[in-house]
Amino acid sequence: MHNELAGKGIRLTVDAEEFLKSNDSQDLVYKIIALEKPLISREDIEQLIKPKEQPKVEVIRPPEFIPLAKEYSSNIKINHTLDVTGKSRTKGEVDNFIAHFRNRFERISKMLRRSNSVPTADIADVKKHLNERVRVIAFISEKRETKKGNILFEIEDMTGSFKVVVSSSKFNEKVMDKAKFIILDDIVAITGKVLEPYLIAEDIEWPDLPVIREKKKTENDVAIAYLSDLHFGSRHFLDKHLKTFVDWLHGKGEARDLAGKVKYIAIAGDIVDGIGIYPNQEKELIVKDVFQQYKMFDDFIEDIPDYIKTIVGPGNHDAVRRGEPQPAIGKDYISSEVTRVGNPSYFTVEGIRHLMYHGTSIDSMISSIPQTSYTHPEKVMVEYLKRRHLSPIYGGNLIIPENIDYMVIDEPPDVFHCGHVHKNGYTQYRGTLVINSGTFQDRTDFQVKQGHVPTPALVPVYEMKDGRLHTLDFKS
Repeated sequence: MHNELAGKGIRLTVDAEEFLKSNDSQDLVYKIIALEKPLISREDIEQLIKPKEQPKVEVIRPPEFIPLAKEYSSNIKINHTLDVTGKSRTKGEVDNFIAHFRNRFERISKMLRRSNSVPTADIADVKKHLNERVRVIAFISEKRETKKGNILFEIEDMTGSFKVVVSSSKFNEKVMDKAKFIILDDIVAITGKVLEPYLIAEDIEWPDLPVIREKKKTENDVAIAYLSDLHFGSRHFLDKHLKTFVDWLHGKGEARDLAGKVKYIAIAGDIVDGIGIYPNQEKELIVKDVFQQYKMFDDFIEDIPDYIKTIVGPGNHDAVRRGEPQPAIGKDYISSEVTRVGNPSYFTVEGIRHLMYHGTSIDSMISSIPQTSYTHPEKVMVEYLKRRHLSPIYGGNLIIPENIDYMVIDEPPDVFHCGHVHKNGYTQYRGTLVINSGTFQDRTDFQVKQGHVPTPALVPVYEMKDGRLHTLDFKS
């Protein structure tokens, strides 16, 4: 080795020569030659055999997830007066039906009895105003179109019945447009001229919400997520996507700041797919025990951060009576710590007034009201608010005749939340935020046959301090 270096004109110091004797290798000789130095010291050789330090790889970790919502105490208040849970006393007798409709008429007609230049009269007194303009508040008991294109209504109140004609004249287009939206059992105010035996309609009014209302916001910077139609137990249940939602609540994924603000979750029914809800349902189930289906829901609640409070109402698939109003789901089904409410239910969250209704009557509304469809459920929800009632068409879906009509919307809500049709939809109407929160069930065979396209795994989240609504996609 020494001769090979000397042949290249390279000399070694004494200590380098001694060190090289104990570290003899051809590879080292090549490295010394590559230095192209005439005199090689021991330090030079040591540098050549010293292991090279690996470059440090900096691991960038996301900042620690510190949820803002954890800092606040929950603030939920349930309006138990307007919740049927524990209050059902009906026997389904004639007296119950009479009390039910009387209660509904009195409460809604009160909303329509505001100051008006035209006197309001009972139907029994209408004929006393022959050839005069008069205003009546009444049920719509019959609606049909005449051969001349006019619309004829049979109307009733607690004093009698009468007929109303809406002319198809071009001078009456606005009233005709309103008349087309009237459905059976609507309670409306009709103004017109009395010409025996008809009232010729000049205007039609629904009880509706006040035109101007201030939008409420909260002091605490917290948010509420809206869910519905989870359908635990169905073979179409999107368990992986719901798990992604839970992971997001724990700070995994995007929009972590928003996730940290979620303090509440409101679920508008159809928690489970149920048993025997429709023919041959067992073919659509992976879990055929309703208690096990609710156990899956309890496990879901267990995985949610413990500072988040959940409000749960029933739907037509849940283990309560099918007829509305529905009481809260029993503790023998849901054992987890959630706030259980009936359907419909009224509650405030941080002072924001909520009306939550599963939405079973949306089906009958779509079949009866022009320009409504499953594509835009929020438009149907606006029709509820106009009528101040959640199931206007008696017989459209099963209604239990309680002495109090729990489906009347007495107070305008700040947020109106529905589900049922598995289609997300949003709008603002006269100061009310309208939300249909979609589903966590994939498209079913029945929906394919109907041509209905749901919007699964889309979750609306409302920042209540700033009044901002977000929709997060947990499927894509």
